[in-house]
Amino acid sequence: MGVADDHVGRLVVTELVTNAYRHVGFGHIVVRVVPEEGGGLVGIEVWDQGAGMPVIRAAELHDLCGRGLALVAALVHDWGVRPLNEEGKIVWARCAV
Repeated sequence: MGVADDHVGRLVVTELVTNAYRHVGFGHIVVRVVPEEGGGLVGIEVWDQGAGMPVIRAAELHDLCGRGLALVAALVHDWGVRPLNEEGKIVWARCAV
């Protein structure tokens, strides 16, 4: 990403890819990282073939998973989901560089 401390970007990619793998379980997963001009942000996109939309849910203290998307939302500038006309969706996030 061109920054000395890219831990947030790595966490975002890891979480979004893991979610695609866990919740879709089939097909391709495509990752795209694109620097945005003039805004000091980098866009991260993860495309999968699943129809389900990710949602942030409240995790209970004893839950072993379910906190990742909330962590992503807390660390990035903004994030969202773009359903595709064809198969699947793109989950995207914008991080500061």
